[in-house]
Amino acid sequence: MVTVALVEVERASTRGRLSLIEGSFLLGDKRYRFSGIVVMTLGGPSVGISLAEKSEEELRRNGLTQKQIDEVVAEVQRRIVEGDFRMVGEVEFVEDK
Repeated sequence: MVTVALVEVERASTRGRLSLIEGSFLLGDKRYRFSGIVVMTLGGPSVGISLAEKSEEELRRNGLTQKQIDEVVAEVQRRIVEGDFRMVGEVEFVEDK
């Protein structure tokens, strides 16, 4: 299993119960980018992220299988849900008009 060392959210745009996020995670000594969506529900937050195309290609070049990449994505999502990440950027609150 591949272990993610650090997850950082660098930007969040929030409207109501929905947030669009951008961030990165550290795997070994390399940083990989992602974007995602967080939806607050009655049972707690639901998170879905997508790796930047360049990040996914680099993970493949570094020998990760698709299963390992899926495990990395799941770990990053889990850590965001559990609050195990650093917020290093701004949170923008967008008003409904």
